[in-house]
Amino acid sequence: MRLIILFIGILFSVSAFSKDIKIFENDYYNSLKFKYEKKRYMAVMVDDGIPAPDIQRSIVDFAIGLLGIQYRFGGETIWGMDCSAFVQKVYAMAGIYLPRTARYQAEYGMYVSREDLKPGDLLFFRTYARFPSHVGIYVGEGKMIHASSAGKRIMISDIDKDYYLRRFLFAKRLFLYDPEEMISGEK
Repeated sequence: MRLIILFIGILFSVSAFSKDIKIFENDYYNSLKFKYEKKRYMAVMVDDGIPAPDIQRSIVDFAIGLLGIQYRFGGETIWGMDCSAFVQKVYAMAGIYLPRTARYQAEYGMYVSREDLKPGDLLFFRTYARFPSHVGIYVGEGKMIHASSAGKRIMISDIDKDYYLRRFLFAKRLFLYDPEEMISGEK
């Protein structure tokens, strides 16, 4: 019972973050720099009040707080959730709202290489379809947290395992430390 009350408290405590985050959408830079994306480029610009690393760390902390919840395909509750519902819920705790499925979550953010991953980045994989069908959150040190698969729970996995290496598609970052990142593509 305490765990459920704690979880509900965490869910409702994120409102402090949401007022300091604004969504930045820019079709002009999309047409210039990000022609490889078919959809509108979107990233989260962080106001001076909350540094991006603090929000990213909060996202990882929220994710770790959900470790052990049962995987359930199509599930969206603490009684069971799939990978994209897990990512959606964790980001919502920080006041950032993403689409429901991995396929559509993959349309947001800025591409980053595996070598440049930071905690909070989203990792996309092809598991059962040609499009991104699995998503996890990078937590650092070559690990991700994700709702794995049927019969398993939300867990931390090594992204350098052969299974994930063979299925890895790309990584995305929703946090920009500087508006110039979007223009230049530099970090």
